[in-house]
Amino acid sequence: MSAQAAEHGGGSRFGLPPMDTVQELRAALRAGHGFPGDAERLDGELAAQLLTRVQVDEVAAVDELGTVVDLATVAEIVAAYRGRVLLAADRDAVEAVDQVVTDMLARRGAE
Repeated sequence: MSAQAAEHGGGSRFGLPPMDTVQELRAALRAGHGFPGDAERLDGELAAQLLTRVQVDEVAAVDELGTVVDLATVAEIVAAYRGRVLLAADRDAVEAVDQVVTDMLARRGAE
């Protein structure tokens, strides 16, 4: 397994399905991996980004197309949701995040 496949795919650490493509990530989210509502939020963020287009005159050397999609932003969205699936699968990490949130809310309430 390549380093990229180990990093991006679900891998065997948490028994997650592969997440090497957008379709595999969407399937993992729809199967209940990740956090509640992630599948719908991913679809919404991707749809919004795909509808937001960059004018060609803002992108060097892309003369033949009227607009281009900002694929770097799409890649960031996909990476973020892949990370959310991995985080949700790691119970120790989820417990640590929950504890920090609880502590912050308690401090906020004490102020």
